[in-house]
Amino acid sequence: MNLWQLQEVIEKSGIEAWGAGYFSINSDGDIVCSPTGDKKFSVSLPQIVEKAKSIKVSTPLILRFPQVVKSQLNQMFSAFQNSIKEFSYSGSYQGVFPFKVNQRREFIDSIVSCGKDLNWGLEVGSKTELMAALSYKLSKDSLLICNGFKDKEFIEMAFTAASMKRRLIIVVEGPDELERIIKEAEKSKLVEECIPAIGFRMRMYSKGSGKWQKSSGAESKFGLTTAELLRSLDLLSNSKIKNRFQMLHFHVGSQITAIKRFKNALREAAQVYAKVYKLGFSPKYLNIGGGVGVDYEGSRSNSQSSVNYSLQEFANDAVYVIGDVCKNENVPNPDIITESGRVIAAYHSVIVTDIREVQVHDRFDLPLKNNNSNFSKDVHKYIKELSYILENMSSQNFSEYYHDAIEYHDDLFSLFNLGYLNLQERALAEELYSRICAKALHLSSFQKHPSEEFLSLQKLNVSKYLANFSIFQSIPDAWAIDQLFPVLPLSRHGEKAIHRAKIVDITCDSDGCLERFVGERKEMPTVNLHAPNGDPYYLGFFLVGAYQESLANEHNLFGAINEVEVFVKDNGSWEISKTTSGDPIKELLVCRNYELDDMIQSYKNQIQSVIEDDEITEKEGIKVLDKLSVYLESYPYLKEKTVD
Repeated sequence: MNLWQLQEVIEKSGIEAWGAGYFSINSDGDIVCSPTGDKKFSVSLPQIVEKAKSIKVSTPLILRFPQVVKSQLNQMFSAFQNSIKEFSYSGSYQGVFPFKVNQRREFIDSIVSCGKDLNWGLEVGSKTELMAALSYKLSKDSLLICNGFKDKEFIEMAFTAASMKRRLIIVVEGPDELERIIKEAEKSKLVEECIPAIGFRMRMYSKGSGKWQKSSGAESKFGLTTAELLRSLDLLSNSKIKNRFQMLHFHVGSQITAIKRFKNALREAAQVYAKVYKLGFSPKYLNIGGGVGVDYEGSRSNSQSSVNYSLQEFANDAVYVIGDVCKNENVPNPDIITESGRVIAAYHSVIVTDIREVQVHDRFDLPLKNNNSNFSKDVHKYIKELSYILENMSSQNFSEYYHDAIEYHDDLFSLFNLGYLNLQERALAEELYSRICAKALHLSSFQKHPSEEFLSLQKLNVSKYLANFSIFQSIPDAWAIDQLFPVLPLSRHGEKAIHRAKIVDITCDSDGCLERFVGERKEMPTVNLHAPNGDPYYLGFFLVGAYQESLANEHNLFGAINEVEVFVKDNGSWEISKTTSGDPIKELLVCRNYELDDMIQSYKNQIQSVIEDDEITEKEGIKVLDKLSVYLESYPYLKEKTVD
């Protein structure tokens, strides 16, 4: 492609709008990733897939780019440092990553290693996450924050962690939790410095925006009301651990789409901090929670799949608003903590899968599969009428001919049900009608204002591309909450993509279908994909690094997919630095309480029964059992092939 063509392709795909500097398209028509954000150090995604195949790592797979994680951490840290300097803010900034966003060990390894120099900490919301977090050696100034509802054991675990000299803050969600913490402190023989620091989570009046706005406001399930906060402060003041109160915390949602809503919450939280300080307490930190959003569609708007602010604007507003309130209230600036995870994790991974089958419904100019242009005398006259309509439909008559075709189509199916048509005639009628619909849609597209019936038909008359993956496993939010993810073929962007398509997965569920796509900085009902040419055709699902692996479910017992970690070197070369195999069939069965030994014994018993009935020989029985054992080790997804 020349430069003009390349720029047109990039603009139409929207990739640079949502790719945040990490993804683009090169002159060969391939999607490339620049993990450091520097386009001089780019790697072709199709080349990575081919390299992975050469070392026996098949699709579907996840491409991980740990350098993207490091870049996002640096951007977040730098944004706050710039704001602190610009507004002469006397407090400091610390980031923690919420475990729930992506609990995969491979990813948390990247967070810890990439964030060590920035003193990045971890946030956990369960006992399991706490135990995992404790296995990491964080920097001595990193924080470990315990959110979520807590029982006696969770609190004991936090005390144990604090005794290991971890900078742990246990966040109080209700007065009863504080009572348990105080009791644990009273019976503990730990010196005060080894008792966990305490934070209070506030239930905000201000609401966030987008899908997760219920995380704040009166309907939030988390946080202390004002009355509960005062009661908790009173309990604390009469205990021996008053000085361990170090943090106030709030959270307004996972994906804040509108910055104005966040600024309102910031001002409210800063006022609470100031009033608490004036009551004689000295909280060191104001934890503003997570919520920095990701622009999944590249529109830079406050739609549910976008954000109307930059990372720097977010930091500027946080620092300025908190500083302004503190100045007016004459209290010290607190250190600011963020728990943003989505914006750190989303960009770092891409799901890649191969297309296994294409059902074309949007073309009228291809040869008929049921070719019978010289219709026999016995072919029903309505089928001949459909053929005539297809041949003679034009821009002047397409609406009338389309209505005629509907009548003939309906009548033909009635005739079939009465036994007057054979299967060959039914198949031909179906295909002719499908071609007529496609041609009518094509002709209606030239109208300035297509009628409602053709707009409705457009939603139905799209091609289906069967992708070798499970939506429920790899992008569950697309199914559960209609989350929008960018989807593009990895290559062939120099060619015209002729099919308007939706994507279906290989699960036995009609919900395993993707019908919302990013295109030209807005949501689209279809994605444009290329016609099969006999070569493997790969799709990439982008910005999937946050929550998708944590929320994945094993519908049809399709499990975690293969992983490939990619590292770009300083000289511009790249390598696959690590691979992780997906779940084999046997592991998925064990996770559902199947006993492998019992299963294998059942196989043996069944084979022995067949041998005793002289259906197969003992030697053949051994071969069958060996095959079953091999199958248990198999990857549950479809083996790759070319598309016919």
